[in-house]
Amino acid sequence: MSQNLLRNGSFEADWAEEKSHRCLVLPKDGPPFEKDVGNIFTPPGWTTWFRHEPGTWDQPEVRDAWKHHDPRRVRSGQKAILLFTFYRKHDAGFFQRVKVGAGTRLRFTAWAHAWSNHAGDPRDFPHPDDGRWSEGPGYEPGFLLEGEAPNDEWRNFLFYVGIDPTGGTNPLAGTVVWGKGAHIYNVHAQVPAVEAVAQADTVTVFLRSRTMWAFKHNDAYWDDAELIALDAGRPQVLLSCKPEKPKVGERIAVEARSLAALTEVSLKITQPSGRELTRSSVTVGRDGSWYTWSYTAGPISEVGTHTLVFSAAGGVSVTGVFESLPVEKPPRGRPRVQYERTYVLLPPDADAAWALAVVDATWNKFRYTIGGSADDAGIGDLDVRRVIAVNPGRWPADLRAFFEQYYPGVQYTAIEASTPDELRQKLARL
Repeated sequence: MSQNLLRNGSFEADWAEEKSHRCLVLPKDGPPFEKDVGNIFTPPGWTTWFRHEPGTWDQPEVRDAWKHHDPRRVRSGQKAILLFTFYRKHDAGFFQRVKVGAGTRLRFTAWAHAWSNHAGDPRDFPHPDDGRWSEGPGYEPGFLLEGEAPNDEWRNFLFYVGIDPTGGTNPLAGTVVWGKGAHIYNVHAQVPAVEAVAQADTVTVFLRSRTMWAFKHNDAYWDDAELIALDAGRPQVLLSCKPEKPKVGERIAVEARSLAALTEVSLKITQPSGRELTRSSVTVGRDGSWYTWSYTAGPISEVGTHTLVFSAAGGVSVTGVFESLPVEKPPRGRPRVQYERTYVLLPPDADAAWALAVVDATWNKFRYTIGGSADDAGIGDLDVRRVIAVNPGRWPADLRAFFEQYYPGVQYTAIEASTPDELRQKLARL
């Protein structure tokens, strides 16, 4: 039998070994953060995680599920782990970081099932609080792959297992490789396994349950998680990409390296659409004790997850991914160079005579900008913006307050003039 690389994959360890309430919280707005939550009894060796968007994804509770309380909830040993919400939905689970050799092919499995039970109209929910009944399969064991559920009751619960081959701890990151989802009810069944090749010396495994409805009882039971190394005798291969997140239009450099001299090497890069990305022929090299195989590919034409498969004789195969990004549009409206602008703002009732008075007084010497739009006067990514407001009381609102609110940083000056000639004289004295 292969060695289980997980600590406490059986969930038999006593909670008192660590007395952990540690959680990774993934809020809707903002970066993930860790904190302790008193009603979450995180199993030793693991960290609880959950998405948090109150009313959509809510905080779960976690505790041991003991065989002597209900043997149906435990697959082996004396206990399993229970994660649940009450009249709420969740997207949550557990993760563990594991030291492995980079390039190791790994397989992650776990067993799980749900008790998915609701109280409501008895025509729709005839067995409220019945621990043997789950909406959808009823009293029977339930197992369907994602996409096979016949109705919304069956679709409520989905279980997944995942591996981040880079060792990241964010279950929502694009680097996580997820297995197929499964709807599992009433009796433990194995969640579809996932395989990945370690891209670093540490990988992270994830257990995940996600619900569709805020049922009264949304209970997820996990047991017997196992991470094993596959083909341990085969050569280890490391894959890398530069840049790590290329933009559309860029080319990418891909390198595979191994301490073994591989033969019959090949690289396939699949775009998000499923089409293969054009790549160069391989360049073979050495870097100290490492053999290297280098390629260039592109230009990138699609946004999203690209999959790389490097293979060689002897059954060697390594899979990796990279995310491509859209081209950022350059910001509009920035000045070519910084300059100082003075804008003479005429009131809404000013006619051409007022504009000509400004020209007469300022054009030859200053070439001030002249106009009748307050927005035009204030806009611009300039270090110096001056506005000379002529007869500001003729505007329907407070001009000074307008600029302070919408165009902060404007240097504001007001001039009162009864006639265009008076305006000409006052501007000439500025």
